[in-house]
Amino acid sequence: MKKYLALTGFILLISLALRIFQLSSAPLGFTWDEAALGYNAYSLLKTGRDEFGKFMPVIFRSFGDYKPGLYIYTALPPVAIFGLNEFSTRLPSAIFGTLLVGVIGLFSWKLFGKKASLVSIGLLAINPWAIHFSRGAWEANVSFFFTALASLLFIRKKYLLSALFFGLTFWTYQGAKLFTPLIILALIISFRLLIYKKFILPAILLSAFIFPLLLNFSSQSGRLVVLGVFNYVRPAAVISNILRQDNLSVPDLVFNFFHAEIIDQTRGIVERFLNHYSPQFLFISGDWSNLRHTTPFTGYFYITEFITILLGLSFLLKNISPGVRFLLLWLIFSVLPSAFSRDIVSGVRSLPELFPLIIFSSIGMVRLLKRPLILVPLTLITLLLFIYYLDMYYVHASKYAAADWLYPYKPALESIKPKLNSVDRVVMTSSLGQPYIFVLFYYQIDPKYTQAQLSKLKSDSVDVSHVDSFDKFTFTKFYWPKERGEHATLYIGDQFELPETDLHQSNLTRLPDINYPNGSIAWKIVELK
Repeated sequence: MKKYLALTGFILLISLALRIFQLSSAPLGFTWDEAALGYNAYSLLKTGRDEFGKFMPVIFRSFGDYKPGLYIYTALPPVAIFGLNEFSTRLPSAIFGTLLVGVIGLFSWKLFGKKASLVSIGLLAINPWAIHFSRGAWEANVSFFFTALASLLFIRKKYLLSALFFGLTFWTYQGAKLFTPLIILALIISFRLLIYKKFILPAILLSAFIFPLLLNFSSQSGRLVVLGVFNYVRPAAVISNILRQDNLSVPDLVFNFFHAEIIDQTRGIVERFLNHYSPQFLFISGDWSNLRHTTPFTGYFYITEFITILLGLSFLLKNISPGVRFLLLWLIFSVLPSAFSRDIVSGVRSLPELFPLIIFSSIGMVRLLKRPLILVPLTLITLLLFIYYLDMYYVHASKYAAADWLYPYKPALESIKPKLNSVDRVVMTSSLGQPYIFVLFYYQIDPKYTQAQLSKLKSDSVDVSHVDSFDKFTFTKFYWPKERGEHATLYIGDQFELPETDLHQSNLTRLPDINYPNGSIAWKIVELK
């Protein structure tokens, strides 16, 4: 037992190191969601109110949407200790990602024994999917931890504590509104539990978490509405083209039988569902649709785990138990939030999928313990692939994904900071989205001033809203021929907004360009005196 605890502690330390090393600069850049999480934690610390002036909210308005705010509250201690920066904002996700390693170990031990526990801890510690989403301020990662912990407590018959942590998922991440009820259902089905006295108090506690959300579901679930697959239909031109092919002017019964919108949407749901089990997603590319969600040229699992996952899965299918049944349902349910969204594939919405797959992989490796001629080379190759992954993540990823991580904001704002007192106006491109939050974050604007300005804004009814101006900043996509006659103004824009051939007038001063790590120009900065 002492050896197990010592080895587990050592792996947890490695896990923590992998999740906090160079946390401020890898990934290189900072998203607007991360900046909003950090700045709102800063605002709460300073004033007890969010950026819009609401006192101690649990649901935060953010870019026109409303998001559960538990992550912001977990960021309060790091921001208080380390100040407002990338490290403090991302630290909660890194910590919960490390704790998840311990949870999967306890879960595996409960169901499959000590050997499976140690292997699952080791595999999750170095897993690219787990590391990636522990190194950004991802609310999904914290929600994932709560889900795993609640499931562990459930199978250990700690139903009240389980209900508490399941309830916390609803206050952490929007996707939990679909996934958490499915996981609870999976637990009840798998362990064949009926409603009885021990469930009454946990059910009441869980309802207490859910009820306030239900009261405001229609008005505070804009993100779910925008991302939901049923809110997207085929363009009229596509329908017209199909009608022409069928020699029809308007849809008839036969047309609707073969080409109805629900048929196309169902096909899309099935396609997205299956994409998350494809070798390309799991072992080759990860989320190929969004570099913010993956490391270039790297899958979410090492290619060697294709063997161990299949081996573990085949063994468990021959030895079905309540725990195995639950993991199989988890594997299916974890993909549904992503399958019913608009994106062809999503590494963040399907993040919980890695939990059962890691356990299957660990079972597969345990099965190979008696076959060292296979296990030893497989383990060595996995370690080599892990080193390759670290090289891709720390050395090469920034060259490919800096634009996706909105890299230009920080160096641009640092560059113009000495000039702010000498100009009347700053015009900043909005081409990368939500520039105002970066001004608040990197300049650490007094929250009281922010609240006074932003409280006047009206909320959009869908997806995101834009702050068009703040103090002396104007955020817009601008047309240079209309702007070049201004004075005492700084301009930050891309190569289309600030064309090189038109930057030679006498009252214009160039500041150093903002370049991506691969050397390409991100933004230009000019001053009109």
